[in-house]
Amino acid sequence: MESTLAQAGTWTYFLGSYAYYLPFVLTSIWAPIALFDLSQKKDISNMKSYIWSFVILLIPMFGGGIYLLSSEATFEKRFRFTAVFGGLGVLLLVWVLSLISQI
Repeated sequence: MESTLAQAGTWTYFLGSYAYYLPFVLTSIWAPIALFDLSQKKDISNMKSYIWSFVILLIPMFGGGIYLLSSEATFEKRFRFTAVFGGLGVLLLVWVLSLISQI
């Protein structure tokens, strides 16, 4: 069976699903890691901790990533950069592939 523009193929649905759900997956990974790191810090003031918590929770897609990229996080720099930029790279790749598959 031939696929036309009117009929989306399996590959298009597969990539579209990833493009749709991947931001939620990234949020559900970055936010708990950032909140766990924030809860382990003893040298941070309560006000700063509350502000970071609000940033992480109120900006769902990027709050955890912003915290992990800041110098506040205690995780190893390599881990933080890999988690954030690797996730964003995969997201960008999936978005581009899903756009290409619709052509």
